[in-house]
Amino acid sequence: MNTLNDQLKKWKNKNQPVPVKKKRNNAEISQQAHCEKLTDRDLKDLMGMNRQTLKRHKGSYRQR
Repeated sequence: MNTLNDQLKKWKNKNQPVPVKKKRNNAEISQQAHCEKLTDRDLKDLMGMNRQTLKRHKGSYRQR
């Protein structure tokens, strides 16, 4: 004998609609494939490692 809970589970499995998978556009695929490769020099430049370091001394800025 099935309990009410078991019957509900069976009914749900039978009558629940099957989820439809979304198709991916070619634009989405191409965006993921074209990731930009940066060199070490580019990364250091973006982080600002090659910038001047200035200090303030007697009211003027001087390079360290």
